[in-house]
Amino acid sequence: MSTSDDDRIAYLSGEPVDSLTPQERAELDEVRGLLATPATWEEPDAALEDRIVSAIAEEARRGRPVESAPPAPVAPSTPKPGAPEAPKSGREPWLRRLFRRPAIAFGGLAAAATAIAVAIVLAVGSSSPAPLQFAMVVSGTSLAPGAHGSATLTKMSSGWEIQLSATGLPHLANGRYYQAWLKNAAGILAPVGTFNDARHVILWSGAPVTQFRSFSVTEQLANGNPVSSGRRVLVGIAHPVH
Repeated sequence: MSTSDDDRIAYLSGEPVDSLTPQERAELDEVRGLLATPATWEEPDAALEDRIVSAIAEEARRGRPVESAPPAPVAPSTPKPGAPEAPKSGREPWLRRLFRRPAIAFGGLAAAATAIAVAIVLAVGSSSPAPLQFAMVVSGTSLAPGAHGSATLTKMSSGWEIQLSATGLPHLANGRYYQAWLKNAAGILAPVGTFNDARHVILWSGAPVTQFRSFSVTEQLANGNPVSSGRRVLVGIAHPVH
């Protein structure tokens, strides 16, 4: 199970969080340590917060990890007495490299430091791409000329979730029901669920919507015959969402 942004922010606030992995806990501990440094709260340039958030938002927009941006030159500094020696080899943790940059180096208002922590948490926790999604308008056939609506089809790990909302279809009961289908270019039908009322329906498809893009709803009778009755009342074509 992935850690949510709320869990990361709660941990930074000092609340106990059990969902963090050891690596996530170590990285967030670095942020907490940096925020506890007195130099972090010194007065910065008034535009620092905007530069920080803009830089991180730009990296997230480009779909790259925050640490992938090339580091800016850093003036040499003399380590404080008793401070731990920086690692001489190997890969530094990404948070330490990030905070070594002048653009977000120590020094900042409380608001700026908080913006840094929250922006990093959101950038790290929201790096996964948006799910593949299709959408369509559905229209009634001659059997239901007043029916109309829309649907969204979203790719999930367990299949395609289809959210259908349509009006103009009567509620069916007493052994009668609606059956939704997807069809590919070869005319092969894939059943995606049954329902009695179309005002708000969630259907599921194991067939890929990228190939099965024709949608229809038929009136069915519970008579032991699972094939389509051919009595279509709603139709539509799924199109990718750009």
